[in-house]
Amino acid sequence: MGTSGAYTGAGGKAGKDISNGLNDWLDSLPDGSGSDGDTPSNGETGAEDESVTQLPPQAVSGLLSLLRPRSAGGGSSDGPAGGSGGSRGTGRTRAGSGRSSQRLASAGARAAAGALAYIRGDAEQLAGLGLDYGELRALDDGFEVARRIVDAVCGKQSNGRLEEAEERYVAATVADWVLAQGADGEPLDADDIVRYVIATIVTEVLSSELGEALRSRPDEVADVAEDELRAAASVLANKAKLSSSGPSAEELAAAIEQGIESLRPIYVGAS
Repeated sequence: MGTSGAYTGAGGKAGKDISNGLNDWLDSLPDGSGSDGDTPSNGETGAEDESVTQLPPQAVSGLLSLLRPRSAGGGSSDGPAGGSGGSRGTGRTRAGSGRSSQRLASAGARAAAGALAYIRGDAEQLAGLGLDYGELRALDDGFEVARRIVDAVCGKQSNGRLEEAEERYVAATVADWVLAQGADGEPLDADDIVRYVIATIVTEVLSSELGEALRSRPDEVADVAEDELRAAASVLANKAKLSSSGPSAEELAAAIEQGIESLRPIYVGAS
């Protein structure tokens, strides 16, 4: 988890909100230094979430401010998942500032759709990603299948940008999970996938921002932070309001974006 050891966090108000919120969150962990480990509550969770140290509203507000939404006109300045994610023309965009909910949603949705197509033997949909079902089956290696799906979604060449690394991480995590669920015979529906992708996006972006704070913490805090962050991200994803969705990449991506957007009225501007 975490994509760049040199990255020191986002700037501006969003970065400050995330930093302050995550530091409070770290103090609240079972092995943190600022509390007895009791779970803070934001007043919106059920009994099933009582064991999770939930993310402070300030941290979620900052996160959502970093994830640029699709433009009001329905279009976006972003290209396909796997591009630079930065502003055009300058080449000097601060790392992390090119994040967008659309790009991350697209990476996760396309990886999920590719993995679902493999599980279901949908050669036509795999061909749309430039993959051959027969070749993938002949590999008999789930890790390699997932790697090829990620390369098809994000491209084989990395440009080294934080935003691209986060997109690849989301795609890889989602592809692995879908393939594992399919191998175990677990039923997969669109809502399960959408919430998993949202949780993965939250986990990865916040883990990038968390790195700097963890450098000044004892090792035992870092040891529990990853699992706790994943659990907190899942709680947050469960609060998203989802639209009806099908298994195609386009339908999944739209539902993921809408789910993220549904959190903004709750959290953006929280202090």
